[in-house]
Order: sequence, then structure tokens, then C-alpha cells
Amino acid sequence: MKSTRKADLPLLKRLESEAHVWFSTPEAVTDPGKLADYMSILSPQEQERHQRFHFEKDRHSFLISHALVRKVLSTYVDAGPADWQFSAGRHGRPEIAGPAGVPALRFNLTHTAGLTGCLVTLDADCGIDAELLTRRGKLQAIAEKMFADAELVTLNKLDGHAFLEQFFIFWTLREAYCKALGVGLGFSKKDYAFEAGSDDGVKIRFDAPAGNSGKHWQFTILRPGADYVAAVAIRSEGRPGKEIVHRFIVP
Repeated sequence: MKSTRKADLPLLKRLESEAHVWFSTPEAVTDPGKLADYMSILSPQEQERHQRFHFEKDRHSFLISHALVRKVLSTYVDAGPADWQFSAGRHGRPEIAGPAGVPALRFNLTHTAGLTGCLVTLDADCGIDAELLTRRGKLQAIAEKMFADAELVTLNKLDGHAFLEQFFIFWTLREAYCKALGVGLGFSKKDYAFEAGSDDGVKIRFDAPAGNSGKHWQFTILRPGADYVAAVAIRSEGRPGKEIVHRFIVP
């Protein structure tokens, strides 16, 4: 029997063993025709939100990000980018509400200066966060407020760029985890801690397990550019881990 290479499988089928991250650079999209096409596929509510932004760069980032979600989802099923409908969860996380009959796709969106990304999984809670590696604000004070004690021990051994990079590794992991849960970043912030940078990848440890286990989660650190760090969180529920496939596209 002739074997089927994974690259030959339809994208939807590949989601059984993979999770896909689609990155884009908003500033690279300037063609007026493309921008008009993107605007035409947004819902009236999205178009209204787009117009609320005061600065053009923020309107542009919103347009590219939300067009990216719609275009990406349409690569998996026979539905047009304008056909997708979304509803907001308890903490505002958007979920697919239509069209009817589509597979159980899950997605999460992130954007930071110069970068946007959309994570797609099949029937698995997921979250993604990306950050530009720049020193803004009082990072030590933020860490002491938001990070677990074990994470602070790791951070306090570092300085300079190493501190900056590790700070944003912890930050993006926490953000991605909370987005996958559908809760705010302050959720039980001291009850769990990440270990990142070891040979066996990223681990999460719970101070008060209460049914929680690191075996229920898969975490991955991505480097979508020299000045960026991104983290992916997927609720695996003990199933085999997904291969994280990421690429850059123009929607």
C-alpha cells in the first residue's frame, strides 16, 4: 500500500496530529485592493469595532488580524471567509458560532507590534500569545505582582537581555494558558508555575493540584522572529502531543 505523506493530507485531517499557527506581518499588507477585500469579509460588528480605534495603525492591525482569522479558518472547510460567525465567551474570548455543520475547530488570536498570529486546533482548548522583546515599564515590579515564586527565583538569577527574554517567556506562557482556559491573566496567578528552558521542554506545576495536572496540557515556545517570543497552550487531556506547525502568510 502506498503511504500518504503528511504534507499531502488535507489541512483539516492534519489537525488530528498537528496544531497550526499562522503568523502575518500587518505592516507588509498595504495593497488597497486587499485591504478593501479584508474589510468586506468582516461582520458589521467587526467593522464598527474597527472604526472605534483612534489611530490608523491600530485600525490596520485589527483589520489584518480579523481578516487573518477568517481567511485561515476557510482553508480548513468549505466556507467563505465572510460566512464565519463568532460569539463571545464569559471573558470575551471569541468562539465559532457558525456556519452550521462545521467541524469542532478552535482558534485563538494574538497580536503585538508588527506581528499577528492565529492558532487553530481541532476540538481542543487553545491559547496563544506573542510579544515583542522590548523593555517597557517596570518589568521586575510586574513580575513580582504577576508571577509565581518559583518563576521569580529563575528571573532573579538573570539580567540584561537574558532577563528580558525569560520575562516574556513566562509572560506569554501565562497569557496563552489563561486564554486557553478562557479566564483573565490574574487567574490564580500564584497557584501554578512554569519551568521553561530545560531539555524536556516547558512544564507547568500546580501548588494545589485539585484535579489539575501538567499531563493535561501541552506548551510550546515559538520564535516567530529575532525580536519576538510566542507561547502556545493546548489542553491535551492526556492525549498525544500535537506537532506545532507555524508559518508566515499574507491573508
